[in-house]
Amino acid sequence: MSSVTPLSELRDKIDAIDEQILQLINQRASYAVEVAKTKIAQGEEGTFYRPDRESLVLRRIMDLNQGPLSDNAAVRFFRELMSACLALEKPFRS
Repeated sequence: MSSVTPLSELRDKIDAIDEQILQLINQRASYAVEVAKTKIAQGEEGTFYRPDRESLVLRRIMDLNQGPLSDNAAVRFFRELMSACLALEKPFRS
């Protein structure tokens, strides 16, 4: 007979992972702001959205994804994340 992990224990583990994910998302966002500042410092004002860079990131995510999340779901998540980070760059645009 197999034992079942208590629901509260599973939820505690999910909560701990969510906390780590949030910290990493905010760390990523901070780096995105630094990228915007660096682009401006290097005279790359204008368009911050780079479709080629987005494609590279999303291809890499699909290559790294081992499930159980589908590639499609992982890509949707990362598109949303990149969109949120791009919005942070708005104050730096001319």
